[in-house]
Amino acid sequence: MKKNEQNTNIDREKETRRLIGLSDGLFATVLTLLVLDLRIPDLLNSGDGNPNTFLRWIGPHLFGYLLTFLVTGTYWLAHHRDFDLIVHSDRILLNYNLLFLLFIGLLPFSTAAISLVSLRGTTYTFYWAIYALNIILAGVLLTLTWVYAVSHGFLVPNFTAEQSWYITLRQLITPAIFLISICAEYLFPRAVLGPIVLLLIPIGYRMLDRTVNQIDPEHNSGKPDRTALLWRIGSILPWILIIGFAVWAMSL
Repeated sequence: MKKNEQNTNIDREKETRRLIGLSDGLFATVLTLLVLDLRIPDLLNSGDGNPNTFLRWIGPHLFGYLLTFLVTGTYWLAHHRDFDLIVHSDRILLNYNLLFLLFIGLLPFSTAAISLVSLRGTTYTFYWAIYALNIILAGVLLTLTWVYAVSHGFLVPNFTAEQSWYITLRQLITPAIFLISICAEYLFPRAVLGPIVLLLIPIGYRMLDRTVNQIDPEHNSGKPDRTALLWRIGSILPWILIIGFAVWAMSL
């Protein structure tokens, strides 16, 4: 009986490794497709290489690329952290992960939608909602994958319920802020508040970290760490730069 249980554990660990390999491969493909969308527009050939023409075209494309790269990277890091802690799996967990990857794989499509529409256009609100909904569903499925693993005891030993709640709440911040951004975009379509609201994401992370500082082992060293402080500051800067880029692209 013990031998059978040992073989079952080995099989589950193999499935978990295959799951991680598939996930990393899809993330790499998505990031590659995002880069391929950044190309010199054909209309430059008919515009005598006018810099204004190039900037009007590249602004929304570069904004979409930078934002999606940052969000995709955030989800990849969260997925990597989750499966550092998840040591077993079953078919249902694999299905949850596949649904998460389904929406990750759609990111190049939804990014193209907001890249091809001017931020000042009347239809931008609709395409922003599609893009944000894609990210929301990916975040929700990642959280459901984690919650299922926690509820079925697939985590490493001695991992506390408080620590699992911290990870659950942290993973819900990004989809929650994107949901708020959809509402803000529809309420004030001319203000382009959808992208600007995303500045709440690093603020939400920071507030959660301060609130549960004693729960998260990575932030509970007991001594001030200058490197960690610089990293926290640096983690906010990309969001500020991307939102600033959105404002610049809007003004073109």
